[in-house]
Amino acid sequence: MSIKLREIFKPEYVQKEFYTGGHIEWTPDGHNLLCQCGPRVSILDIETTTLVDTIPQRTGSVKTGDEEDEEDECTDSVITFTLDPTSKNLITSHKSGLLCTWDWNERKLTKSWRHLHKGPVIKLAITNDQIIASGGTDSIIRLWQSEKAHCLYALHGAQGNTSALKFLQLPNSEFWLFAADMQCEIHVWSCNDGKHLFKLQGHFSTVTELAFYKKQYLISCGRDKVVILWDLESKLQLKMVALYDCLETMVVLPEEGFYLQDLDNELKNTHVIPNGVCVAVGGENGGLHVWDIKNNIPIFKESNTDSQSIKSTKSITNMIFNEIRSMLAICYVDNTITLQSFGPQHSKLTLIGSNDEILDVALLGNECSRSLAVAINSCDIYIFPWHKKRIETDDNCEIDEVVLGVCCKRLKGHTDTVLCLASYKNFLISSSKDNSIRVWLYCNVNRTAKCVAIGARHTGAINTVAISKSLEFIVSASTDTTLKLWKLPKTFKSDEQHILSVKLTEVGHEKDINSICIAPNYQTIATGSQDKLVKVWSANDLSVLGVCRGHKRGVWCVRFSPIDQVLLSSSADTTLKIWSMSDYSCLKTLESHDSSVLKGGFLNHGTQVASCGGDGLVKIWCLKTSECIATLDKHSSKVWALSIVDDGSIMVTGGSDSRLVVWHDRTEEVRISEAAASQTKALQDQQLQNLLQNEQLLPALKMSIILERPNTALKIIQTLSKQGQGQDLKMVFQNINQEQKERLLDYVVDWNNNGKYCLAAQLVLNILLEDIMMGKLTINQEKLQGLMAYSERHYRRLTTLVTNLQLLRYTTNCMAPHLSNE
Repeated sequence: MSIKLREIFKPEYVQKEFYTGGHIEWTPDGHNLLCQCGPRVSILDIETTTLVDTIPQRTGSVKTGDEEDEEDECTDSVITFTLDPTSKNLITSHKSGLLCTWDWNERKLTKSWRHLHKGPVIKLAITNDQIIASGGTDSIIRLWQSEKAHCLYALHGAQGNTSALKFLQLPNSEFWLFAADMQCEIHVWSCNDGKHLFKLQGHFSTVTELAFYKKQYLISCGRDKVVILWDLESKLQLKMVALYDCLETMVVLPEEGFYLQDLDNELKNTHVIPNGVCVAVGGENGGLHVWDIKNNIPIFKESNTDSQSIKSTKSITNMIFNEIRSMLAICYVDNTITLQSFGPQHSKLTLIGSNDEILDVALLGNECSRSLAVAINSCDIYIFPWHKKRIETDDNCEIDEVVLGVCCKRLKGHTDTVLCLASYKNFLISSSKDNSIRVWLYCNVNRTAKCVAIGARHTGAINTVAISKSLEFIVSASTDTTLKLWKLPKTFKSDEQHILSVKLTEVGHEKDINSICIAPNYQTIATGSQDKLVKVWSANDLSVLGVCRGHKRGVWCVRFSPIDQVLLSSSADTTLKIWSMSDYSCLKTLESHDSSVLKGGFLNHGTQVASCGGDGLVKIWCLKTSECIATLDKHSSKVWALSIVDDGSIMVTGGSDSRLVVWHDRTEEVRISEAAASQTKALQDQQLQNLLQNEQLLPALKMSIILERPNTALKIIQTLSKQGQGQDLKMVFQNINQEQKERLLDYVVDWNNNGKYCLAAQLVLNILLEDIMMGKLTINQEKLQGLMAYSERHYRRLTTLVTNLQLLRYTTNCMAPHLSNE
């Protein structure tokens, strides 16, 4: 049976950042979460935990990773934003000094104006009546009328940066504006006349959040580690509660009650009905506190599960509560968002707002319950759900597509950065800079994993690890230049962690060992090192079977072929080499990368190779011809991770640009589509010839535009013009789509450059001019200048011709009497 090459891979899913720190908001209906992400506001669907859109929207054309980064750099950065309570408008503040209003339903810009502040606007608030408050770094707060972009009042009294900004609607429908400044004071203005009403003093450090309870109380928290309850009627403090944490954010919990769940299972769906004012606060320590401020009673304090490692301690930066979902969104300093349910149904989801540098990936589970384990420059391992769904193509065919949700589970255990992952079935092996390896057992039901064994005998960071498909042993290699073979227990106890024992240890190389792999027969092991050597070892006693020499720089990756007795290696010398396992000689050298080749692997039954490098490119090779048959570009920096699924039908790559890209093999689909398109084009060609032969010029003109035949279209237009049917062209052009009109406009620009074809060009341009003036058809500046220059030249030439004709007619008329006398 012949094996068809896999030549066409498409990046049908790219997981990028959706939250890079800053402001977040719920939509009032609770369906979406809005997150600040560089130059855009990301819109996250909570049900599917997938990114559905951005404001402003990205251009629809397919771009490489570098082109996407350039587009983001050219887009005006968003400093903060707010969504009005009616979900009508989204207001954004930009680095350029603009305030922009976006139509929420259409996702389109409706208005933009200068905010008149001397510095950036860092806080925004909006009312139901579309009154916007903007607070910046210039000690001035401005009130705007959104529709007219008119500044109503400039509010004075605050000092320095605005740290918090909130509207309060009073029972008489009047609005008060509350703002906190750098002097730790809370100022209040009337929005009706812009007068400063009063100020509240009580904090001794920056006030970070303001909240209201029943329009009667104001609650404020700050970095002075206290929460203050204020009576708005008397303008006095009622309570001051010390929480011993630099507080950054706060939300008021529902007065009718809420449910609490703890990670330690001390509280299981405990229903709390508050007697006073309950708030949830978070800050520098990273723990969630629930406190009855009015009665000064602590209700709940989240235990810090990350206390074992300083690197994994996280500070809370922002929190927002949605009453419809009874869900609290908690933002951490590492740009992760936790969705904590306060309703009767327990749920706690972790969303990865922005990945750090992706070091390795590994696939877990069976086909019905797969997950992707990712090492993201962290001491934790992230487990992303692997969703396969069927989609319908334009050709009415159904194809499988894989999507990764941004919701994930975190595996905690390592105390330093996880460097490498290896998996087989439900076993996951991880190695770390903490000089240990861990064995995790994956559960297909809840799609998470539990640590069942630990091995810590290396004296340096463990760069690479591999597991035998017989599940009998694990091999690891470290910066201490040693190679260790660990015995894997046959059974694991669920209530304790096994301590792995080292069966064999051998000094492998003179420098760091970067990669290790096990042969399909479990009898041999291969290692690649910074000393430029590839060594092959016996799995029985770790004796050296052979040494492969030939690379000019360090070896980054080694992989055994699944069917042949050959070994693949990739190196920093920009090459890949295929080695024979019989005599350890180099059989082939693959050259195409311009930078270090960081990972490689066999696919398509060992007939092809996939590689990724420091140049951000993924390349597909044919081993038979030693040629690179495809270059895939979606990353903008080093590609460290490569996982090949189902023998090459799907590939997953990740790198230092924090992108996870899922590549699908669409070779067969594209070939079928191209064959169908070729057949359709042949039928249309024949149809065009039949129309021309039968002198059906108007249908033939439309068909020639569809088939992109400019010469045929020109001849038809000239014929129709000579026959006096030029006005009938308008009927043809009304029945073609926008893309075809743009194509026809390009033809007109070319025809207009030639005096022979200018009449046809002007005839078509006269018809298309209506669409151009109405804005339905766009023309760039360069084409417009060309059209105007040549049109003016044709006009002058025709004017001269008409003048000459009139002079000739005058001459003949003057000669007519004399000719009659003769």
